[in-house]
Amino acid sequence: MLTCYIADDEQYAVDGLAAMLKKKFAQQVVICGSSTKPFTAIEEIEALAPDIVFLDVEMPELSGLDLLKHFPERKFYVIFTTAHEKYALPALKAAATDYLVKPLSPQDVYDALQKCLARKKETDLSMAAQNKITLPVSQELVVININDIIRIEAQNNYSHFYFTSRPKLIVSKTLGEYDALLSPQQFFRIHQSHLINLNHIESVHSSDGDYAILAGGHRVEISRRKKAEFLQVLKKR
Repeated sequence: MLTCYIADDEQYAVDGLAAMLKKKFAQQVVICGSSTKPFTAIEEIEALAPDIVFLDVEMPELSGLDLLKHFPERKFYVIFTTAHEKYALPALKAAATDYLVKPLSPQDVYDALQKCLARKKETDLSMAAQNKITLPVSQELVVININDIIRIEAQNNYSHFYFTSRPKLIVSKTLGEYDALLSPQQFFRIHQSHLINLNHIESVHSSDGDYAILAGGHRVEISRRKKAEFLQVLKKR
């Protein structure tokens, strides 16, 4: 799930895109904010740190291209929106992920979102290969060494990260996303709500229910469905 921000000087355009995203793409993106005023958008984008910014090119106070100059080291994907194709080349030179001509069609928006998701996956896999992961927390991105993660616990659509030497972090992404990213390495989804770092297992118990004890005294239940596979993985380590 990616967060997105909409910046367009026409309120009906903001409302139309927001309605489309909520109706057709709620499983892929969530809207974290919007504005019809470019300078307000700059402040809110800095504060909210969205994954994607839908950005109108033509705005009276400040063009979308000029707005981007306020983010020389931006960490979000840009999808330009405009009624004029003449801005396509400048938009692409500004390293936009995509460029959509109004009126926006659901297929065009879908294709643009797929590009963002693909780039996000590439970035995540690249970070994981370096044994690091980037967590979007509050108004910042926190780079974490994967080896420092003891476990991750799901609570609704949030993931709670527990570490060896820093306080817990809460991330507004599902456990499934981190399962797909981390399990190919040293992690195992021991329970529907728990993803654990196999390097931090201290003991496994079958009395009083099946559970594992991890570093720091964390006790995590082993689901019946996962028990046999989990024990087999441990034997191979």
